Order: sequence, then C-alpha cells, then structure tokens
Amino acid sequence: MIKTFRIFSLIAALSIGVADHASAYSEREGLDIYQRGLYLEAIEYWKKAAAAGDAGSAYRLSEEYFDAKIVKRDLKVAFQYLQQAAKGNDARAITDLASFYDYGTGVAKDRKKAAKLYLRAAKMGMPAAMFNVAAMLETGEGIQMDKVEAYKFYLLSRDQGFAPFANKALEEMAANMTVDQIVEAEDLADNFVPNAF
Repeated sequence: MIKTFRIFSLIAALSIGVADHASAYSEREGLDIYQRGLYLEAIEYWKKAAAAGDAGSAYRLSEEYFDAKIVKRDLKVAFQYLQQAAKGNDARAITDLASFYDYGTGVAKDRKKAAKLYLRAAKMGMPAAMFNVAAMLETGEGIQMDKVEAYKFYLLSRDQGFAPFANKALEEMAANMTVDQIVEAEDLADNFVPNAF
C-alpha cells in the first residue's frame, strides 16, 4: 500500500510540474530569447505568453509595436497590448498608457484619463508616473490641484532617478508653499509604501 501511494504521489507531482512548466510563459523567458538575438522568436514567445495572460509579455509586445525596431510600427496593436498589460497591473504599461492619453498618441487626448492612470502607476512606485502626476497635481491639469501631493510625488520621483527635473520643480513649488505644507509632503513621502494592486 505504501509503495502504491508513493507511485501515485510521484506521478501526480510530475504531472503538475509538467503542466505548470508548459503554461508558465513569462516576460523573462522571452527577454532571454531576445537578448540572444532571436528577436522574432522572442516576439512569437511573448505573443503566446500574452495570450496565456502574462501582463509583462503584453507590455514587451506593446513596446515592440510602438518602437518598430523588429516589427512594423502599429499603434493600434501597441495600444491593445498596452491595455492588456495595464489590466494585468503592469505599472510600466499603466504609465505608458497614461502617456498615450496625455499626448493623444493613437487615441483621443484625454488629460483626465492620463492623470488617473499616472496616479495609479505612481501609487505603484513608478518614477516616471510620479513625476508626471506631480506636474498635473501642481497645475490642476486633468486632476484636482493638490500642492502637497504634487510636492510628495516630486520628492519620490527625485529619489528614484528624476533628480534634475524634480529638483527644479521642488524649488519652484517651495517658493509658493507654507512650511507646514512642505513638512506634510515630506512626511507623506517618507511614509510612502507602493501598492501592488
């Protein structure tokens, strides 16, 4: 009886492992293929992975169809993959999708939608989204003006690679804010924890 149980357990474990491996497409695997110079193979891999629901692979495809280094540029296809990746909570895709609406790239310009998406990605910890939503919060374009939140997101973006631009914005904002507002924004930035959604 013990031997029979072990055999069935081993067969079950192997079949689960095979099933998991067969369906475990990932952005990373496609990137490994891409970095070996097998560009078309990587794109085909990402297509399978995106079809299986991998948000990161959908994001990579959106980049490929936007940048047109390997495939012909197709904004419609890029946008579709970007939407898929954003629905899968890929913060990079949410940021890029916000840019599409912000600048009217292949879609009608919609600053409110852009601000909403930038804010979502900023809350997830994306530096570019933090900087962009800070600029919108500062001016009230597409979103209700909020100097404290703008200052907070400028601080966060500065600390994650946007220092030259963020420092200039912070300097300009500080001239029109109270000490209490600045302290509140700094406290919010110090206690910021990205959401994974």
